[in-house]
Amino acid sequence: MTEPSSDHPHRPGFRQVHLDFHTAPEIPGIGAAFDADHWQSCLREAAVDSITLFAKCHHGVSYHPTEVGRMHPGLDFDLLGAQYEATKAIGVKAPIYLSAGLDDVAGTEHADWLELDAEGKPYNGRTPLRPQFKKMDFLSPYLDYLCEQIREVVERFPDCDGIFLDIIMPNVSYGHWGLRYMREQGIDANDPEQARATVAVAYERYFEKTTAAARSVRPDMPVFHNAGHIARGNRDVLRHYSHLELESLPTGGWGYDHFPLSAKYVSQLGMDYVGMTGKFHTTWGEFGGYKHPNALRYECAAMLAYGARCSVGDQLHPSGRLDEATYGLIGTAYREVAAKERVCAGAEQVFDIAVLSSEAEHGAFWDSASDEGATRLLLEGHLLFAVIDREMDFARYRILVLPDDIRIDPELKAKLDAFLESGGYLVLSGESGLWR
Repeated sequence: MTEPSSDHPHRPGFRQVHLDFHTAPEIPGIGAAFDADHWQSCLREAAVDSITLFAKCHHGVSYHPTEVGRMHPGLDFDLLGAQYEATKAIGVKAPIYLSAGLDDVAGTEHADWLELDAEGKPYNGRTPLRPQFKKMDFLSPYLDYLCEQIREVVERFPDCDGIFLDIIMPNVSYGHWGLRYMREQGIDANDPEQARATVAVAYERYFEKTTAAARSVRPDMPVFHNAGHIARGNRDVLRHYSHLELESLPTGGWGYDHFPLSAKYVSQLGMDYVGMTGKFHTTWGEFGGYKHPNALRYECAAMLAYGARCSVGDQLHPSGRLDEATYGLIGTAYREVAAKERVCAGAEQVFDIAVLSSEAEHGAFWDSASDEGATRLLLEGHLLFAVIDREMDFARYRILVLPDDIRIDPELKAKLDAFLESGGYLVLSGESGLWR
């Protein structure tokens, strides 16, 4: 068993806060009520050991002096620097957040950097009467702009505890730069199948460049790229991650089935992983909503039970002052986590049963009723199980479940035959087991 994360300076904490700060440029007095003593008092009250701070939000504005982007016009001092100094002074970790896929400043100043659908419209449905954050094209010069922002942050805060990059979900972009790339590569933009190949290119360019930027000052800088879900079976991209954070607010659209299913899969990847819920009654940014303390206690206990460290999302008020009620709420759960984390650090999940993921087989990205159904059945039966992809070792398990829609090809058949010959048991439901 390894030692707790407090003995490993740059591993994720067990009691994290993800402090959202998406604050419109029209709001004045940003950070005017920030007080270092009050900040530290709230973090201590909540037994927090790590808090993610904002360098740049979805609006595209920065919360520190910048030579690359645009500092929030309602901010007249280095808020990120003040938060960082106050946080580090009490021994709390401070990863730093930058919005990557959304940026209103860049999208307004460089409309040709926007990601557009085949009709020339923004993917997020933005219209003059329906404002949404602007989604950026990673095939455009925006990616270089983003990397300059990342480098600026790690140069200013070389001892920060990681870089968190958000909204990593590129689509086929029919904007200026996406179409230019297709022309240069001889891709027929009118063929959806050919055009879809550009998504993989955008992903790879993004991961290579941003990870290098984050580690340009310190090669061991932790990096996490958030897409709201860890896609089962897509393990090639994980070389760009130092750890995983499983964003999964049960009342915020993810539901109560999502986190157990996700955790059962990532527990097999050999990486540190963090469960992320929110303090909100519903979802992100709900200032007036407070989750019942027992709900937060349950969610944090579940994270520990599934082998994860804990993160609770909050949204900082534009004034920069932490809400005392929120940190009292978080403390009810985190004091319990603090009492248990030493025996949880380094613990391994042990399973008798494995579910071969339908999402991993079909690339469904989250929308897999077959995986959810199998997971719910096994959880309600109080059975020990993992969720795996076909590249993992089947021999570690006594029983292998193929839920509903997993058809067989020669490669998978060979692995299943070997599993059965070694004494394993196979459970098939629905169409599983039929040839492709």
